[in-house]
Amino acid sequence: MARSIKKELAALLLAVAVLAPGQASASKLEVTSKADTAIKPAQSKDWKNPKKYSRDIPVQFLSINDLHGNLSTTGTATLGQKSYSNAGTVARLAAYLDQAQKDFKKKNKQGTTFRVESGDIVGASPANSSLLQDESTMHALKAMKFTIGTLGNHEFDEGLGEFNRILLGKKPTKKYNSAEMAYPHQKSGIKLIVANVVRKSTGKVPYGWKPYTIKAVKAGKKKAKVGFIGILTTEMPTLTTKKNYSAFKYLDEAKTIAKYEKVLRKKGVKAIVVLAHKGVETVADSKGKLTTSGDSVKILKKLNKIDPKNTVDLMIAGHSHQYANAKVGKTRLVQALKYGQAYTDSIGYISPKTKDFVKGSLVSHVYPVLSAADDPKTKDNKTVAKIVADADKRVSAITKQKIATAQKAETITGRENNNASNENAVGDLVVDAQLSEANRQGFKADFAMTNGGGVRSGLAVGSDKSITYGAAMAVQPFGNSLQVLTMTGKQILAALNQQYDHYYLLVSGLHYVYTKDAAGKVKIVKVYVGEGEKTELSLTKTYRVVANEFIAGGGDHFTQFTAGKKVGILTGTDTETFISYLKQQTASGKQIVSPALNRKVEISADQAAALEK
Repeated sequence: MARSIKKELAALLLAVAVLAPGQASASKLEVTSKADTAIKPAQSKDWKNPKKYSRDIPVQFLSINDLHGNLSTTGTATLGQKSYSNAGTVARLAAYLDQAQKDFKKKNKQGTTFRVESGDIVGASPANSSLLQDESTMHALKAMKFTIGTLGNHEFDEGLGEFNRILLGKKPTKKYNSAEMAYPHQKSGIKLIVANVVRKSTGKVPYGWKPYTIKAVKAGKKKAKVGFIGILTTEMPTLTTKKNYSAFKYLDEAKTIAKYEKVLRKKGVKAIVVLAHKGVETVADSKGKLTTSGDSVKILKKLNKIDPKNTVDLMIAGHSHQYANAKVGKTRLVQALKYGQAYTDSIGYISPKTKDFVKGSLVSHVYPVLSAADDPKTKDNKTVAKIVADADKRVSAITKQKIATAQKAETITGRENNNASNENAVGDLVVDAQLSEANRQGFKADFAMTNGGGVRSGLAVGSDKSITYGAAMAVQPFGNSLQVLTMTGKQILAALNQQYDHYYLLVSGLHYVYTKDAAGKVKIVKVYVGEGEKTELSLTKTYRVVANEFIAGGGDHFTQFTAGKKVGILTGTDTETFISYLKQQTASGKQIVSPALNRKVEISADQAAALEK
């Protein structure tokens, strides 16, 4: 018996000795970051020499994330420490993807290219996509040969059933505007994979989608397989309305990857790519040192702790709209901004013997989609450009309607031009509109508040100072209902403080002053009702607050709004309310003016102390 116990103890100690290094390495997993300075794949010098891998199978992954139906939007693309102005549009994105694939095939004649996306391809879209229920975006993606994708939170905006409809190209199940009803419906050609979203009622992935897919690759007689796993953020209850998220369970991302990675390995698939709608960011400090952090890094660290033997080679992230190029342990991790302003290009070589990427052969880069002015030699993809032009033409009767006149012939700036207090001009206009409309409908509201992410763009103004329907719709594209809640001053103050844990609010009908301590922690000092500083918010008094259905349900972690009591719903969505407000202002002889950004004001510690006396 004693001998048997000694044997068991020795075996246990041996197991600990074997496992401990793996566990330790997982907890201290090295994260290395990469700076992308080249503007095209041909300019990058660290691609592996194909001649060295002549016995292996070349594979390329071209990817995008967070397109949000931005067919013709441009903006500043910042990749690390380099910025490119007027980047984007799907016609130019298509051209750059074609160039990247051509460059790969030139050096790897038997190579295979996959075009994939990691969520939020639609939703919160400009008018030439949203007025067509984002079907124009699906047409563009099909023309660009995207074949594999996963869910983002915005695919839930009108319910997963509607997203599945446009994915499959089926006819609308209800009546929309005439432009959408006449639009040709066609299959997108995208195979949707998502592993961690299951119906509560069945425990199965909805709509017949699969948790993963396996694709064969070959070069001559050499054969292998690549596995793709799709993952969505588990924060869904804070990212969409209850009616859209409540039918599903959102399973732990790392545990789900580990589960299906093992399934793939059992099937002989060791070259594995994860499409993850989960954020990450690579930034440089003042000395130029790069660091990469975010939820995707945490997921990979957790995955390696759960299963140190996993063979996940590449994770393509989304959701945070940032640039990232890094390596977490043995896994490449990339993200390409948003709105088609950039794309990722990853190239590696799979051994037909091991069925996995040859160690060190997988290289990733993120490249900008340059404007025609910055790169006149790259011409727009004609097929995709025609799809966009057709979409523009179909919705033009709606979008070109002039609804208001601005004071100045310049864009009223949005969230990309937030001040230090996270306030922007068009955001203030949006909440002013919601408060005005609530009172016009007789609700006697005191304040309006909305989440900063609900205001999607600046308000474009024409050279003749005109504001069009399309410009206004681009600002507020969701079509959320607006609710009127009763909340105590104490609950309102708590909601304002929740901004400094997660996301920010835009407010109307009140303003406040705040201060920061040495660690940067925010303290709201005084909240005032109305324009002046005579009336302070009473913590015991009950007020009426206008809020969209998203934050009223606790979206973006604003759980304080769920404590409010609903007293009514406005007639018309947030989109209609904003458009109506602009029309009313102009009809009454008022031009649309950028509000002064003074609703959240930082004061010094001394000023705060004086106010609190």
